[in-house]
Amino acid sequence: MENASKALIIAGAILLSILIIGLGMFIYQKAAEGFDIKQFDATKAQTYNNKFLNYEGIQTGAQARQLCNLVIQHNLTVAKSDYTLYVQVLDDNGTINNSNDASATSTAATMNTTVTTARNAIKAGKNYEVTFGYDANTGYIVEVKIDEQ
Repeated sequence: MENASKALIIAGAILLSILIIGLGMFIYQKAAEGFDIKQFDATKAQTYNNKFLNYEGIQTGAQARQLCNLVIQHNLTVAKSDYTLYVQVLDDNGTINNSNDASATSTAATMNTTVTTARNAIKAGKNYEVTFGYDANTGYIVEVKIDEQ
């Protein structure tokens, strides 16, 4: 009789545990439905892009050069993790001064050499219009176009 009552107590504890786990999963699923993944991705892209967005619009030559320095630093930082995050620099004609090539010969250092060339062409006494190109899938900035005014 004593063994039977212990077995009933154990069985009840197991059923109660299953009920609690099921309730936890139900609450998690309801909470996950309320959380919009696209909204999270948009927030993540906004956070990623913030360092560049300060330079959007008409900028002085010094500010445009600072943007190029920021692109160089960014490309060196992401080179270790994901080459698709490289930012390209476009000149007045819309040609790429910075290749987003995943080949073994394309490194952040060689990419940044062309950004340095573009930076050196920016004149301190002039104004430049800075616009950005965004990746359609992630919303991240992948291109910087610097046009002399």
